[in-house]
Amino acid sequence: MDGLRWTLVVLVAAALLVVVDRLVARWEPRERRRPERPPGGSGTAAFGEVVELFQPNARFLHEERERQRQDLVQPGDADPMWIDLDSGSVAVGGRRSRLELIAPGVWTTVAHRWRTRTTVVVDHDRCLVVDPALTPQDLDALASDLHARGWRPVAGFTTHAHWDHVLWSAVLGDVPRWATAETVAQVATHRSRLLREADDEVPGHDHAVVGRLTALPTAPADTPVEVPWGGPRAVVIPYAGHCPGSAALLLPDAGVLLAGDVLSDVEIPLLDRDAADPMGDYVRTLDVLEAAVARWDVPVVVPGHGAPCDRAGLAERLRADRAYLAALSTGGDVDDPRLEDPEQVVEHTAQVRLVGR
Repeated sequence: MDGLRWTLVVLVAAALLVVVDRLVARWEPRERRRPERPPGGSGTAAFGEVVELFQPNARFLHEERERQRQDLVQPGDADPMWIDLDSGSVAVGGRRSRLELIAPGVWTTVAHRWRTRTTVVVDHDRCLVVDPALTPQDLDALASDLHARGWRPVAGFTTHAHWDHVLWSAVLGDVPRWATAETVAQVATHRSRLLREADDEVPGHDHAVVGRLTALPTAPADTPVEVPWGGPRAVVIPYAGHCPGSAALLLPDAGVLLAGDVLSDVEIPLLDRDAADPMGDYVRTLDVLEAAVARWDVPVVVPGHGAPCDRAGLAERLRADRAYLAALSTGGDVDDPRLEDPEQVVEHTAQVRLVGR
């Protein structure tokens, strides 16, 4: 009987140790790591049981990192608790930042609709905001993210004169918002239409600040125009395709080209249908941007809609865009995965009619 009693005591003690160990694991700070236990020995089975208790925590950490990395929270979703696994901080009752670092000093965030991309170029505590989009709620969240990081907008830049790229919010500050002279003229001419389109698609924008742009200063011949914002160089690369006055923004120090509404993985080449030579303008646009990337040795390209890409990705997008334009010009079959999007099919159909005329 004594042997049986001792066995029961040992079993009860082992069970208590497991329970205590579980409670300690639940309350232990995340930063602490349990010391590794030596393999083997008479307690291997018990230690295996303890290790098993930690598996849900390991799975949680992995899943949480994956969720954050993939940015599965869509604009407008409630996010009552946010856990920063790297710093150990937790944000309760507020939105988390959706800004993603893509190059030194260059951050982007993407709106759910049309995968519209905003870019922020940061220099210490100041920043340049490029094409902020898309809903009023998105812009409020962007301003909140910048404030939380201690970044103060000192300028903006608009790549072209379409309504979803001339947006702004008073909470981002009263700062110069630069664009090419042609873009400023286009916005002034078509302001009523741009406001109507914005109201139809994403109502609630402040008409007082939508499209309030300033023309870039001129530069001497053979000297590239730069955005005068006081931070790292931001070189303007004008192009004729897509929209009158369009321009990409090249960031030489970071090695990034902000392309505007070209070089997209989700949109086909969208022509300027009012141009005298829409096809030729777009072909020349691709040549201009390809040459700029090569000249400045740019490793990252960011489209206005869709995902950033590297040089290999750029080569693939150039190939796809040129193949699309070639098929469009000859009336041949177009095999382009971007046409799986019904909205792109509508645009393609209109462009087929345009080229046919």
